[in-house]
Amino acid sequence: MAKHITLVGMMGSGKSTVAPLVAAELKRPVIEVDALIEKQEKMPIGEIFIAKGEAYFRRVECGLISHLVKTPPAVLSLGGGAFMWEATRQLLLAQTVVFYLSATLDSLCSRVQSGAASRPLLSMSGLTLQETMKELLERRGLYYGLAHYRIETDLHSPAEVAKSIVMMREAYE
Repeated sequence: MAKHITLVGMMGSGKSTVAPLVAAELKRPVIEVDALIEKQEKMPIGEIFIAKGEAYFRRVECGLISHLVKTPPAVLSLGGGAFMWEATRQLLLAQTVVFYLSATLDSLCSRVQSGAASRPLLSMSGLTLQETMKELLERRGLYYGLAHYRIETDLHSPAEVAKSIVMMREAYE
């Protein structure tokens, strides 16, 4: 039976770029979970974090994903911290095929540099972008490693990454 495909990884790993390619190949919709939360909450993620806190955001995120896994298979693209929340991670591992899109620290920093101001977790005072990304990657790496598959994105085009996902997901469907 077909399952949702879930893309996890750090900001800049390529989730939002690869998701539409995978979805087109499999003729499924793409669901950007953060965008749905922003629409539901009527405010940007950064404002949700400030006004209501990360724990609130993670509960909303988990609730939304709980609903989504009951819908027809799609390609789910998650925010970088979603997979750290235990209830969300367990749900995704049990109900979807999870792919960790991995990249080196240098690649991640290069990819997010121009949009860093709009990302709430990159606004840590007193730390450079490189230091912040390194700290986040160290904290999240253990959790990302629990995904069903890991795909390195540094030396592969988004189309190559998407093709790998389409081929590898068959083992879980």
